[in-house]
Amino acid sequence: ISQFSEQTQKKISELEAIHERMKALTASMDKIVKTLQEGHAQLSKASEETNRILNLVFKEQHHIKRDRVLSGSGHKQTV
Repeated sequence: ISQFSEQTQKKISELEAIHERMKALTASMDKIVKTLQEGHAQLSKASEETNRILNLVFKEQHHIKRDRVLSGSGHKQTV
């Protein structure tokens, strides 16, 4: 019974150590997830800003082309 008790206690200690490592891994994974979520939010914001700027550029190009045609330059130039 003494040997069985020692083996059982050894296994319990091993399982407790594994449990502690799993808790540490979970904490690390939580930090990674948070970082990824923050990065995703920043990318989304940057994408929206890029789209806004591109829309302004396209509108401006359209106005430039229209103004050239209206001013009678004859040939369309791409800016």
